[in-house]
Amino acid sequence: MQGVFSSPKVVVGPGAIEALSGLGARRPLVVVDPALARADAHRRVVEELEKPEGSVASVFSDVTIEPSVADIERGVGAVRSASPDLIVAVGGGSTIDTAKALWVRFVRPDLALETVTPIVELGLRARTGFVAIPTTSGSGSEATWTAELRTSEGRPFDLATRELVPDWALLDPALVSTVPPASRADAAADLVGHAIEALGSEWANPFSDAVARDALATAFTVLPKLAKHPGDDDAVAALHHAATLAGLAASNAQLGVAHALARALGPSTGLSHGRLVGIVLPYATEFNYPSARDRYARLAGPLGPPLAPNRSALAERLRLVLGALGVPRTLADAGVDRMRAESGRSTAIARAARTPSAVANPRVPSEGELTRLLAAAWDGAAVDF
Repeated sequence: MQGVFSSPKVVVGPGAIEALSGLGARRPLVVVDPALARADAHRRVVEELEKPEGSVASVFSDVTIEPSVADIERGVGAVRSASPDLIVAVGGGSTIDTAKALWVRFVRPDLALETVTPIVELGLRARTGFVAIPTTSGSGSEATWTAELRTSEGRPFDLATRELVPDWALLDPALVSTVPPASRADAAADLVGHAIEALGSEWANPFSDAVARDALATAFTVLPKLAKHPGDDDAVAALHHAATLAGLAASNAQLGVAHALARALGPSTGLSHGRLVGIVLPYATEFNYPSARDRYARLAGPLGPPLAPNRSALAERLRLVLGALGVPRTLADAGVDRMRAESGRSTAIARAARTPSAVANPRVPSEGELTRLLAAAWDGAAVDF
C-alpha cells in the first residue's frame, strides 16, 4: 500500500517563537488557551508577530478542553471579524485543534465540520497560513493532520485532512518549563501512547516507525529523570521534541485501541485524555501481543533489554515508567466512580469499536473484546484472551 508522510516545517530550540516575525503576517490571529492569555509566553508571541511595521495581532481565547462543534461555532464570528492572514495556535492539543477547526470554518463556511473528509479539497492556504506553538509535551497536534472534536451530542470524531498539517511548528522548551508535574505526566502518557500505537498500526511505514522509535527512546530515557528532577531543563526540552516526533508517527501511521477507548471513556470518567491513555495502554499492548509481537521486539534496541519475550513484558515496562510519574495502574486506582463508568460503558464500547484507531489496530477488537479489555483496565486483571 502506498503511503504519504506529511510534516510541518519545524523550528527547534530556545527562542523558536522568534521565527514569527519573519513570516510577514499583517493580520495574525492568535488562538490561545485562556490560562495562557495573560502569561508572558503569550505576550512574547504577540510582540514577535507585531514586529513588522503595520502588523496588528488579534487574540481569541474562548477555548475549551476537548472542543465540540458548538464550541467552534461560537468562535467563527470572531475569526471572520479578524480576517487573519495567519492563524497562530498557542497551547495544548485542545487549543491547537480548536484553531484548526476555526481555520476550516473561516476558509470554508459552506462546509459543516462533520462532512470534511481526507478527500475533500479545502484550499485552506488560499486564505491564510497556520502556525502551531505547543505549550504541552504530549498531544502532538502541532504535527498532525487531524483535530479531535466532539459532536453536539458528545460523540468523538476526527476532523481529518492533510491540509490541516501546520505550515510551521515552533518548539520552544521555555514554554513548557513550568508545566505542573501531574499535567506533564498525563501529556507524557499521551506521547508514549502515540509512539507505541503508531509502531503497532497496520498502516505504519518505515518513516513513521523511525520517528516513533526515536520518540520512545527519548521518552523512556528522560521520564525517569523528570520523575526525580522535574526542573531538569535538558530533559524537559528532549521530552518536548519527542512529543512532536510521536505526533508525526501517529499522524502518518494511525493510533490504536488504547486511544480509541480513552477518547470514548472521557465523558463518563472525568479523567483527562492523557491519563486515560496511560492507564489503558499497558492492557492494550497485552491484547495486541499475539498480532504485534514482531513489532514490539524491534523496541529492544532503543529501549534496552528485550521487551517482547512474553505478553506482559512491554506492559510492565510501561507501568513502571508511567507509574513513576504518578499515572495510576487501573481506572479504580484513578478514583473513577464505578457506577458512573458502568452507565456509559456500552456507549463508550460502541464508539470505540467504530473508530479508525480500532480498525488500524494490529488486532481488530470486537465489542466483546473491548468490554473485556475495559474490565481488565478497571481492576488490573491480566489480558489473556
